[in-house]
Amino acid sequence: MTAAKTSARAQGNRTARTRASLLASGRKLFAERPFDAVAIDDIVQEAGVAKGTFYNHFDDKDALLAAIVTDIRRGIEARVAMVNAAVDDPAVRIARAICVYAAMAADDPVEAHVMLRNDPRGSARESLNDGLRGDLNGGIRSGRIAIPTIDSGLLFVIGIVHSLLLAAARGRERVRSIETAEQLCTMMLRSFGLDHDDAELIASQAADDIIRRRAYAADAE
Repeated sequence: MTAAKTSARAQGNRTARTRASLLASGRKLFAERPFDAVAIDDIVQEAGVAKGTFYNHFDDKDALLAAIVTDIRRGIEARVAMVNAAVDDPAVRIARAICVYAAMAADDPVEAHVMLRNDPRGSARESLNDGLRGDLNGGIRSGRIAIPTIDSGLLFVIGIVHSLLLAAARGRERVRSIETAEQLCTMMLRSFGLDHDDAELIASQAADDIIRRRAYAADAE
């Protein structure tokens, strides 16, 4: 390897480490304080870098927060894809996805705090919701679920996830997370047109498998 290539690789590694440090510092501070109470000076001090370095990676605080939330959600969505890999029923898939969010938020309240800083209404337009959008579309086409529009269904599910994140951020124990997720999933499925027994069974099985038995964690190992 030439000296130029070695130098370029070293620079790339330094850049990656600096970005990772800024992301970690932002995640810590945004979890501890409201967004407006965190200054860029606080972030760079926590990361141990110069203020000018921040702007080499992010345009502003909003861009940093967006990157942090996207990283967290990508990790969670990867787990959702794993636990739903062999599941075809869109109603079951949506309930299991919600329970993945509930379980991981209960495991890591810091991430729950950070995600709560993100506007749940704006997130309905994100590409990370393509899986949910597909499940809602599939449910409508098959007649499994009935909702006025895909966007209203997206916002409804995102609102439920937001509520579960809030519960986790407030430090509720895992048992309460199971009960809350099961109840909210039952209510959601009933509103989507499923009968009570079907909705309750799907919600109960999803909460037990994902939150109590930690299927999402086992699949990730």
